Amino acid sequence: PYSRFRASDIEIMAMSGCMSLTGDPERAPLRITFPQSYQWTASYASVGTLVAHLHRQRTGEGQQVDVSAQACMLWAFSHAHTFWDLNRHLEKRAGSFMTGRSITGAKMRVFWPCKDGYLNFIIYGGEAGRKTNQALVEWMDSRGMAPEFLKKKEWKSFNIAAVTQEEINRMEEPISRFFQDVAKKEFFEEVIKREMLGYPVASVEEIFQDPQLEFRKFWQSIDHPELATSILYPGGFAKFSEGPCKIWRRAPLIGEHNE
Repeated sequence: PYSRFRASDIEIMAMSGCMSLTGDPERAPLRITFPQSYQWTASYASVGTLVAHLHRQRTGEGQQVDVSAQACMLWAFSHAHTFWDLNRHLEKRAGSFMTGRSITGAKMRVFWPCKDGYLNFIIYGGEAGRKTNQALVEWMDSRGMAPEFLKKKEWKSFNIAAVTQEEINRMEEPISRFFQDVAKKEFFEEVIKREMLGYPVASVEEIFQDPQLEFRKFWQSIDHPELATSILYPGGFAKFSEGPCKIWRRAPLIGEHNE
């Protein structure tokens, strides 16, 4: 019904429901800073175009590809919409926390303040959680910051789906104190060394200076004759053995290729 409406990213994010799950619960809903709805929609349109092209090659019949940006964005928030289908329950945004993981309604912290910014770390269950949680406690203990109840906890049988808010709060309090004394660079180095799940929340400058992206020559210099300069762009998302995945030129100016 909205196919002929004009919309920018913020309208698409709002109409799809994505914004209702983004931001702090006591404040207005937010959209992701970078306009992602165009990329999501373009991805589905690309797949549809490829399928239509294959169909034309096989049958000689052309097809019209019609993609709903609103519908495409449903997949951006993973399984959130299934909570209504299964339980008639609408998930709500929780800011720096994650909901929907425990049948008790407990929420778990995702973003943690650290010495020079923020970290992303989640208390997991299962085998992945056992390894990460145990490694974190050992790291905390090496600095004398692991309480006895965490050192004695049997992570192998830890059931995240049944944990209560009281239990989560008790675990998160000493972890929070520990992270406040850890810098982002140190955290990432330890995560790799200890084979943990987690990562520092990077600023734009830190992403630009990332050694992995630099090693892979991710950033590409693209000429802009109309500006008499060149601009660095994010490059290809992968490296292939049979050919480059890269940007070849800047985006066309209005009417440049059709006038």
